[in-house]
Amino acid sequence: MNITQPTQNQPVQNGDSIDRNWYTFFVNVRNYINWNSQSGTTANRPTQFLMIGQQYYDTTLGYPVFVHSVSPVVWHNAAGVAV
Repeated sequence: MNITQPTQNQPVQNGDSIDRNWYTFFVNVRNYINWNSQSGTTANRPTQFLMIGQQYYDTTLGYPVFVHSVSPVVWHNAAGVAV
């Protein structure tokens, strides 16, 4: 995921609201953080809105797994073994 920051000359606030470009930037940062901080059981691994390399801490296995393919969804451990 590429996150492009608005130019530093562009004010964050536009009147009483956040500038649309900055709003999009902050939403993308939040999404990136959420995508890289998910955890749960093997059965509850995400199946939608995935990106290659996305991390998920699998509490059933006791270690992080990573998205290797999104169609079909394939998860690998750090050694590259499908799990």
